[in-house]
Amino acid sequence: MKPAALNATVLAALLSVSAPASATPSSGNTASCSGSKPTNGTTTAIPTPTATDPCVVARDTYFSQLSSSLGTMPTMDASTARQCLTSVRVHKEPAIRLLDGLKPFLEWQSDQVYLKDPPADYPYPPVDIFAELETIRSNLEADKYSSEVEWQEDLYWTIAGKPHNGHLAFHPDLLTMPFEWVRPWSLVSVSEDGTSLPVIKVLEDVLSPSEKSSHVVEINGIDAATFIEGRVAQSSNSQDPDAGYNAMFFSQANRAELKSVGYFEGGGRERFFYPGNVTSLTFANGTTVQKPNIARFHYGPYDWNNVRDAETMHKEFCRGAYTTSSGRSARNTNSNQLSAALNSIYNYPQPAASLSRRQEEEPMPIDGYPEPIVIDSYQAVSGYFIDEPGFEDVAVLVILSLDSSFNDFQTAVQDFFAAAVEAGKTKLVIDLQANGGGLILQGYDTFRQIFPDIIQDGPSRWRATSTFNAISQIFSPLCANYTPMVGYQELDNPCNTVNNWRNDLNDTNGRFTSYIDKFGPFTVNGDAYTNYMEWDPANPTLVRQNYETDVTGYGSRKNFTRPFGGPENIVLLYDGYCASTCSIFSQFMKHGAGVKSIAMGGRPREGLIQGVDGVKGSQVYPTRQMKNLADLALEYTEDEALIKELKRLDDTYVSSRSPYQLPVVNVRDAVLPSEIESGVPTQFITELADCRLYWTEAMIQSPEEIWKAAAQAAFKGGNCVAGGIAQPVKRPQYAASRLRGYRKHPRPASGGRVRPSNSLIMQQMRVKVSD
Repeated sequence: MKPAALNATVLAALLSVSAPASATPSSGNTASCSGSKPTNGTTTAIPTPTATDPCVVARDTYFSQLSSSLGTMPTMDASTARQCLTSVRVHKEPAIRLLDGLKPFLEWQSDQVYLKDPPADYPYPPVDIFAELETIRSNLEADKYSSEVEWQEDLYWTIAGKPHNGHLAFHPDLLTMPFEWVRPWSLVSVSEDGTSLPVIKVLEDVLSPSEKSSHVVEINGIDAATFIEGRVAQSSNSQDPDAGYNAMFFSQANRAELKSVGYFEGGGRERFFYPGNVTSLTFANGTTVQKPNIARFHYGPYDWNNVRDAETMHKEFCRGAYTTSSGRSARNTNSNQLSAALNSIYNYPQPAASLSRRQEEEPMPIDGYPEPIVIDSYQAVSGYFIDEPGFEDVAVLVILSLDSSFNDFQTAVQDFFAAAVEAGKTKLVIDLQANGGGLILQGYDTFRQIFPDIIQDGPSRWRATSTFNAISQIFSPLCANYTPMVGYQELDNPCNTVNNWRNDLNDTNGRFTSYIDKFGPFTVNGDAYTNYMEWDPANPTLVRQNYETDVTGYGSRKNFTRPFGGPENIVLLYDGYCASTCSIFSQFMKHGAGVKSIAMGGRPREGLIQGVDGVKGSQVYPTRQMKNLADLALEYTEDEALIKELKRLDDTYVSSRSPYQLPVVNVRDAVLPSEIESGVPTQFITELADCRLYWTEAMIQSPEEIWKAAAQAAFKGGNCVAGGIAQPVKRPQYAASRLRGYRKHPRPASGGRVRPSNSLIMQQMRVKVSD
């Protein structure tokens, strides 16, 4: 395998940030920008727009650049964009309505009692989400906020910042829809020699250095690493500071999967925390360089033509604030209406056209990666051989995401393992860098393709909220005579949710015996939960009905054999971002099979770090999913008490105030089998990797250099900068057969019948981190 040649000039151009657009500077005009219909009952005259009104400047900048630079998203200086946002006055009544509307959905947040009182070794301060919301509400009522964006920033920090949970997010409209903030540099964190603590460098200096480049020692006058750690503490969606630290920097995996050159430059949740007007870097050679930060305009169904001042800025970008009706059609939600509602579960920003066409085109190699042996149509999974002296026995499975076509992904993994075994590869590096999760059962299937003889163990539980219980009280009796089948049935949707007590397995892979057996409620740490439960991969409605295949180890995919033997021949490679379904897969590999792990990078301090540092919650719901479940339940009940309870789950207004991305909530805790008695969610358990390595400049250029370092440490006695992976005293002996007993199986079916990805059934099987 030839390393991918990285054209530094082309890549530097690709990663460069557009220079700030020139904008007319403010002349200090302090005229009021209030609107004519404030919500507090007073009347204020509409001001006459001026050329120095910052929102008018933003509008003119947008259209000027849009007409002159087709295909390039317009930008402007950060300071004027910020002045525009802060000129929009507080709209109190719709703000309070939003805070009140969020509560029924946030009640589903499964780990909130642990967030309020985390274990002693948890790295972040406690946070009481509901108390924080009450503080914001009180500040609104007392007129303590000077602008609309100020209270929205508090709300964003409360939900998307302080909990450090990638499954908990709300993106307030004015804060996130017009702009995102961008710093003028992309950075990398590298060790100069592979063993010394990492330093921070500018990406372009690493890609094409004319001589040994100087590293950054200060950012905005603050120690560089300390500055980055401070940003991580405020904005990271990962539960561990080392993972958040890594995400701030460029890596090939971050660019390939997260479409990011590092969150320091702009990305993740950091892009909505105002960075100030400028960013300065001071280098070890004594040089200081200062550049302006910029605001990048967002695309979307918004018309800057409607912006004439601050008040019309609010009306255009906070359209939901002017919604008066709930949008719910009471209890008469028919099936057609429900189908239409399901189509709006996702409203994430659309991917680039090249991504949306992937299924229709020949799979392409991942930019910056070597030529793959196998790759799926979504570039989610790919396989490589390291054909260099000393690594002839090593195969590399790169899983950037588990959010792909189930059949394509399953087929790619199966084909790669067959090719690796036939080529005589006996060692496997599983690269999970930048993996934010995806389809839950895709994680199950991949584990069982590697260890088909080990039944996975992944106990989880739900918070027993009043609305969750109301849905369960309706669905469970409804499904008394339901049997899952391959063919579609009317009751597939309600009966294959967690809210049917007959669905799912208990924590011993048996069946629940009653409603109380599954739903309790059971008190843990002073809060009410369901019993522990596990997914049922043998349920034909979940997989075979949709994809014409099964999870490996079940149905038509039994009798598989191990492609790489025991766990000593496999290593997991992390950068800390691993979250959601990635964490479920990792739990099976580590706790179920005993596979060792390597964690890359981290903060510049000694010692081991965690590998799985992203959110470890095992299920996430958009608020729209909760509403759709409630609407479906309302079709089947006449109980007035249940109807009243379910009507609380109307997210019409809540979602309209978060148009950038639907609000999401972590609804299901994962709990390690060893923590069943304590009940502490995996999210709050520290699990150090076995080995730590640092990135080097060569690794920034080529992922293959990372794989070789990982293989050296895992299989060939190489050193780690912390920890280590002991080599087995006696390695297992394999038969002389080229396939060593690995049984080839037919490739999975094409999966022609695919249920819509945002249906109730399919939505519940997707667990992916939210930025």
